[in-house]
Amino acid sequence: MAEREANLGRTPGYHTGHAPEYTAIVVLVWEDEARPLRELSAAQDTDHLCRLLLQTPGGWGSSGRGGEAADLLAGVRGAGTCLATFCALLLCTCRRWEGATAKVIAAIEASRLLTAPDLDELAESSLGEDVTVSCSMAWLAPDWWTPEWLKELADEVGMPKIADDATGTDHRAVAPPLPRWAASRILRGDPQRLDELLRIANACLPYRRDAMIQGLLDAAAGLDEQQRRQLVRRGLRSGQGRVRLAALEWLCELDGAEAARRHAGSDPDARVKKWKPAPQPPPG
Repeated sequence: MAEREANLGRTPGYHTGHAPEYTAIVVLVWEDEARPLRELSAAQDTDHLCRLLLQTPGGWGSSGRGGEAADLLAGVRGAGTCLATFCALLLCTCRRWEGATAKVIAAIEASRLLTAPDLDELAESSLGEDVTVSCSMAWLAPDWWTPEWLKELADEVGMPKIADDATGTDHRAVAPPLPRWAASRILRGDPQRLDELLRIANACLPYRRDAMIQGLLDAAAGLDEQQRRQLVRRGLRSGQGRVRLAALEWLCELDGAEAARRHAGSDPDARVKKWKPAPQPPPG
């Protein structure tokens, strides 16, 4: 960093003692932010990209641009032995986009890089608890043995066999937007799985449970009235105000605005208490 600052100070147009100090800081931050994406974009196939994401799970900076993940998936599409769904799951759980998970999954879905069965598989993998990925150390770091002297030493002590047997494990947090999307997609595809999905949600930690309930409410239009009422009752018991608001919209649809307004009036959350039915468009 000191060398970069010195080089920057010798750039034509920079006058020591006159240019503001933050000029150097801004350029250095930009370079640091750009480097991780350049390295990820250099992946040659899905195997290479998956290795990068697993080798350095928390070292790829931070970004709110979810489209980057879809671009990375497009760059390795059709090359490599790792499935595109596995690659997509690693991208959706990468810390680089942990604040933009909803944008990542929306961009991947809109890109049509995954088939409908692929998206279904991704959804099934995103329910419930965090994702744990296990792989052999030999696969995770295949270039470790590249130098000839290291190969000879490894052969003597049996390191290649040890690396094949050794397993690396990476625990990846599933951010709430992912189980919300997953629950919604699965329920839209098969409304008869409502009870199963509710059981899975109830077994999750509260923040992930509420995300799944909200995802189910997103897909409630495909349910029959009895199922919808069951889901609304569960949604109204959620610990998250935004989930209860979503349930109130469906309660209004089922029993009318007055019934929903009465229920909202007893809610402890001021935002929910102020609920009003959405304005209806004029007829015609």
